[in-house]
Amino acid sequence: MRTLLLIAWLVIPAALFAQKPPAQEDTPVDDVVVQDSGKPLQLSFGNRPSLRIGEFAHIDLKTNWHFDFRSFTPNIVNLPGIVTDLPAIPTTFLLTKARVGLKGNVTSRIDYEFQRDLRSTFGPDHEWHPWKDNYVNVVVHRLLQVEVGKFKLPFGLEETGAEDRQDFVFQSRTTNDLTPARERGAMLHANFLKGGRMEYQVGVFRYDGEGSDIHGVPTAGRTYAGRISGEPLRQLKFLPKTVRHVYLGAAVTDGAMFEGLNGIKGQTFSGFTYMDHLYVKGNRMRIGTETSWVEGRFSIKGEYIHVSEERKQQGIRGNDLPDKISRGWYVSGSWTAVGQMKSSGKPKNPFLTGRGFGVIELSARYDVLAFFSGPGPGPASRDPRAPTILPNSDKTWAAGPTWYLNRMLKIQLNAQRERVTDMERKAVFGLNYFWTGIIRLQVAM
Repeated sequence: MRTLLLIAWLVIPAALFAQKPPAQEDTPVDDVVVQDSGKPLQLSFGNRPSLRIGEFAHIDLKTNWHFDFRSFTPNIVNLPGIVTDLPAIPTTFLLTKARVGLKGNVTSRIDYEFQRDLRSTFGPDHEWHPWKDNYVNVVVHRLLQVEVGKFKLPFGLEETGAEDRQDFVFQSRTTNDLTPARERGAMLHANFLKGGRMEYQVGVFRYDGEGSDIHGVPTAGRTYAGRISGEPLRQLKFLPKTVRHVYLGAAVTDGAMFEGLNGIKGQTFSGFTYMDHLYVKGNRMRIGTETSWVEGRFSIKGEYIHVSEERKQQGIRGNDLPDKISRGWYVSGSWTAVGQMKSSGKPKNPFLTGRGFGVIELSARYDVLAFFSGPGPGPASRDPRAPTILPNSDKTWAAGPTWYLNRMLKIQLNAQRERVTDMERKAVFGLNYFWTGIIRLQVAM
């Protein structure tokens, strides 16, 4: 009952805030621009609760909630945030995101955002890093902006994309296990070329990122990151238009790891570890490439990530071992079967808040994540100090529809099948196939 009340408490206000004003039935409700009334303070509920302070500043209240109904085969999981990693029977319902925050600007030169996850307030789910994006961005020049605080490292197409516009309930295993995610740091960035079609990002961060930590403890120190992305073919007029609009990107991170069992591990969606942390010492380097293509109702995305971790003096005799390699890639495709999206990423004819049915997209993804080492002496082994690491991989198919009801409500239905090649490291019923079914209700504004 408490769960149903919480969902109703969020869904009903979302529908009310999104209603069209009686005198403006033909005016689109998405991305409404708050008009200046001349008053020093102006409160609006067009897109979300927003306070405007003259021409000087504005403050938006943002919130994002995920309600998941899940099923696993085998019907057992490793609970997140539990250090002992003891298997448990999964609950059918789980609140996986309860995020609130403020976002706005002070003049045209300063942007800011502050977010916090409140899942532990409403349920037993543990969150190692409740504070999310918390940064200030200063526009110094049209070719130079400075961002300081806590935010995502500039690495990964899926990881750095808008979280409320993901095509799938879960990120790919490649993204989830290999990207660095958020960390405290400073970054220089800006758009360049005609129309700002390209973007550069260069930053330094205190640690390697929350994506590689172990139960909230970082595994690497100061990390440098760089990325360049955009549509570099846009200016080549002799190419077909559909080719010139292809998005391309490349990124790299480099940082010194803390010595010990701090290598990146591999997990299934249900939390079972099939590649344990290995002994490492030296640098961790990521290299990533990404691409995206959109043509009408169709879109294709892909990403490739290579991570090398040095193992200096980690042999049983203190000798150097070949680098541990983590390599992943995925390709996904989507088709808009019903309705049409606006350029803002919201339904052109929303359901409940308009006269349409919203948008229904059908998506599918194939994801491969592998772990191995460079050439070394002796036979391949599962030992954490083995010169030659016995390879292991996780191959995942995911597919399902996404229904964008309106700019605040989204429902996703996904089915996933994972196949792990070597489960002897941590066997579960002697199986290497894992199925996941999930329905997610998202409320965001």
